[in-house]
Amino acid sequence: MKKITLLLFMLFFEPAYSQKTLAQYPDNQFPYQGGSIQLFSDVQDYFLKSGSKPCDQNEMYFVSLKIDENGKPALVKKKSDDPIIEKNKCAFTLAVKSLGSLKNWQPAEQNGQKVAAYFDFLFQPKDFFENYKPDYDIVKSYQSAAMPGGMKAFRKEVVESLNNYLDWETYNPKGTFLISFSIDENGDITNVDIEPKVENNKILLEDVKFALKKIKGKWSPAKKNGTPVKSWFRMPINFNSRE
Repeated sequence: MKKITLLLFMLFFEPAYSQKTLAQYPDNQFPYQGGSIQLFSDVQDYFLKSGSKPCDQNEMYFVSLKIDENGKPALVKKKSDDPIIEKNKCAFTLAVKSLGSLKNWQPAEQNGQKVAAYFDFLFQPKDFFENYKPDYDIVKSYQSAAMPGGMKAFRKEVVESLNNYLDWETYNPKGTFLISFSIDENGDITNVDIEPKVENNKILLEDVKFALKKIKGKWSPAKKNGTPVKSWFRMPINFNSRE
């Protein structure tokens, strides 16, 4: 798998997936030693030492990292991100430089084993310059996207819809897959994808998209300080048992 570095920093670009990759870190686990406040403090410290300049006030980039079982971060960049990056070049570049300079990443743990997991957050450069506070924590100003009835109800609807609309004989998926999609500022689902890739994957993906469209209810988009923003969502599905 092709990996490239930017300015010698150890933050890789990777669309990778493995069977042991978790959709998110388990409760009470965090991908950076010292927690979220320490992570963002170290990011701000990098900006001060490097002499980085702030971006336009409105620039932001929704960061998706995959931290592997060795604690190495990889930036997950999809083709659909290109238009967003074009409009937010400064934010994207600062995210890559600062996150790639950090050394205290750590893997998730499950059943006593270190495993890879995804970590997502909204990166807005202005929070690290004139608006920075020593106890800065994105959690305090960020509200995740939500579905009516909660995530448990949404997951149940997804499973039922997949069972109804997937052509199981065509691709016969087995094992745990990750369905991912973005939720835009209007609460609409876009950029649907599924990993890992299997035989007849294009047909499988189209069926997954169709199944998601059949789900009733509309997402409330993620918000940063009350303003709707685009975000990503991942959900593991076990096709062995179809649940």
